[in-house]
Amino acid sequence: MKLWLDYTFAGHSCRLFFDGSMFVEELNTLFISDVHLGKGGQYRKEGIPTPIAVHKFGMKRIAAALDRHAKATVVFLGDLFEGAQNKETSELQTLIKAHPQRTFILVKGNHDFDLPNWPELSVRNEYQLGNFLCLHEPPGSDFDKEISFDREKAYQQHPELRQGKVLLCGHLHPGASLKGKGRFRVKTKAFYFNQWIGILPAFGALTGHYSLGEKGTYFGIAENYIVPLGDWDK
Repeated sequence: MKLWLDYTFAGHSCRLFFDGSMFVEELNTLFISDVHLGKGGQYRKEGIPTPIAVHKFGMKRIAAALDRHAKATVVFLGDLFEGAQNKETSELQTLIKAHPQRTFILVKGNHDFDLPNWPELSVRNEYQLGNFLCLHEPPGSDFDKEISFDREKAYQQHPELRQGKVLLCGHLHPGASLKGKGRFRVKTKAFYFNQWIGILPAFGALTGHYSLGEKGTYFGIAENYIVPLGDWDK
């Protein structure tokens, strides 16, 4: 098992890391999705005991990912924040300010409704880079109906997909359920790809994961390693 694996998606060589981030050397860009920064603080505000160590661990992982690609542009694929700003979220600005020569972009997610006015962070509804059209939520996604995405809606809303572009998204917190002998079951965060969409796992610690049940290629994350799970038919 490795800390990273290479996978070619839409003509780009993508390095998938054990923390859920993805680096594309050709674009000199690091992609991170669904950090949900400040979630521990929100839980404590609501009276749910949550160790501050969870937040500190998350910040260390972000810092480590930035240091691993010291000059890369950073694109957050939405839900960087967990709703309202708090003391935990302010620590990210301090970290970003420590990298003044770098570009930080947030593709706005559904939880990013209380955005800070940080000049260091550029906020977009979508962002195009190379062959990637970056969104937070895949078109047609509906958790209540257990629909991960809708290809027809995606092509209607984004005609550039007919010209060789692909979607790169977050939002779904993709995972995979693995079955072993007897009643053995294990669920893991996972990267997901098919011919027209890639979905990154949630980077944050308090985020969970959702078995997509979609045909495609999966890479699981287990014990800080990334594991190729192959092509699934659902």
